[in-house]
Amino acid sequence: MIKTVFRLLLCSIVYTIAFLVASAVMPYSQSFKEMGSSESPFIMLFIMIYGVFVCLTIYFIIRHAHSNGTKLFLNIIFVMFFVQSFMTHIESLFINGPFYTLTKLDVFLVMLSGLFPLIAVTPLLIKFFQIKDRLLVKGKNNVKILFVKLCIIGILYLCSYILFGFIVTWLFENFQTHYGETIANIPNAYLYAFIQILRGILYGLFIIPLKNIIKAKWEFILSVCMVYLCTSVQLIIPNEFIPNHLRVAYFIEMTGAMLLFGIIVGNIIWWDKKQKTSA
Repeated sequence: MIKTVFRLLLCSIVYTIAFLVASAVMPYSQSFKEMGSSESPFIMLFIMIYGVFVCLTIYFIIRHAHSNGTKLFLNIIFVMFFVQSFMTHIESLFINGPFYTLTKLDVFLVMLSGLFPLIAVTPLLIKFFQIKDRLLVKGKNNVKILFVKLCIIGILYLCSYILFGFIVTWLFENFQTHYGETIANIPNAYLYAFIQILRGILYGLFIIPLKNIIKAKWEFILSVCMVYLCTSVQLIIPNEFIPNHLRVAYFIEMTGAMLLFGIIVGNIIWWDKKQKTSA
């Protein structure tokens, strides 16, 4: 137990250092560099906490995966990067709200910066915690059924997005002002809804590799929830784009929405009519 904790702590430190280095070396625009620096004395602590959660998520996947080595590494990198980094910032490419002052290149660089800590820490976690004697499992996905599942997931994501948006707007008065300003900057509500449905579809699509390597239902669902929650846990890191009181609101909104969405996606992706019939 102590050995496991020590190794996880070491991996968290590696992730934190790689996170800071990647953020420092990225060729962001000057305006982004000026706005993106936080003066919070606790920023290192928050980054470390975030790193701990990411490492715990990868650790859980590794311990329950029926895969190892390079294939396990590629699956984890794919899932974590596209959910944790790509999906978190993709909305910034379409919406120019008061917190989305980044240039398009800045957005892509922010996404890319999230890849380096994952590449740095995942091999270390696999080396420490993989179970080598587990057989590799090749998952089979019916393309037509998967397409239907993803469409359902997309619609349910939009519902979850709206539901928790209204809940948090109602709980936080300051959030109402910003939320209204953001909506006002959306030129077409139908286009915005379509974008959210597409985001939901991508969230479902990017989690498929976990289905192919994790054989137990609840282990798979918990893995999905943990990966999705990485998108909300990173909101604990102070930044100049989101004031602290609004960061709390976003954190509550994202945590509730992604936890519920993770449970839903896990069950939908896992569901198989043949398995249900044979049970």
